[in-house]
Amino acid sequence: MEQITIGRIRTSHGVKGYLKVQSFSGTTEHFFALKNVVLKNGIREKAFHIEDVKKNGSSVLFKLGGIDTPEAGRVYSGWEIWVDKKYAVPLEPGEFYIRDMIGCSLIFNSKEIGKVRGVLDTMASDLLEVETVNGLVIIPFVNEFIGMVDVSAQTIELKDNRLLT
Repeated sequence: MEQITIGRIRTSHGVKGYLKVQSFSGTTEHFFALKNVVLKNGIREKAFHIEDVKKNGSSVLFKLGGIDTPEAGRVYSGWEIWVDKKYAVPLEPGEFYIRDMIGCSLIFNSKEIGKVRGVLDTMASDLLEVETVNGLVIIPFVNEFIGMVDVSAQTIELKDNRLLT
């Protein structure tokens, strides 16, 4: 089953081991249907059963099996939350998951100039890591450079090729 990251553990909350969760999509309704999650940090990962989920402002709180103190919860601060893709937030028409861009061809003037190998999450914008014949190039995922994204056709339009030279 394909997995996707839906959020990040921010910190522990309260004295019973609850974890404060940041949703990557900005919505939290889909968190309440979860029964199990995998927490990942680099190559480390650990599966957990969810005992409880509570709304907390724009965040949610998770109570995971085996985490019963704030100290035990703090160990997982910064870890990503991974679930089966079917539990991710439902997409609206024209929307796509960031990870769906990986493997897409970057097209400029109807010619393929490279393949997206990764997407970097930065505070300002996402950055596409594109493998070209000249090596790896980083392209900001902003309207100035990126046009139409068609994940079903596996293509991303590059509007401005200044960053390729």
